[in-house]
Amino acid sequence: MNIAVSVLPFLFGGTIAFNYCFLSVGLVVSFAVKEWNAKNEYLFYYNNQISKLELICYTWIMSFVALTMANILFHLTTRLF
Repeated sequence: MNIAVSVLPFLFGGTIAFNYCFLSVGLVVSFAVKEWNAKNEYLFYYNNQISKLELICYTWIMSFVALTMANILFHLTTRLF
């Protein structure tokens, strides 16, 4: 869901707009859709003593790490070719 929301800013604003949208608006929309469609799936994390705030923070951190790694890979490949 996050990438689907972030594609439109990528088309009109480039990679920087995609990065900002991926970490902000796209992530919020993903959380909202998940909360709306699958409320009962959180019970698995709750049973493992993970709060909702921790789950959101871990998700944002892992999204940031994945986006950083993808940007590094993108810039390395564009410089090679």
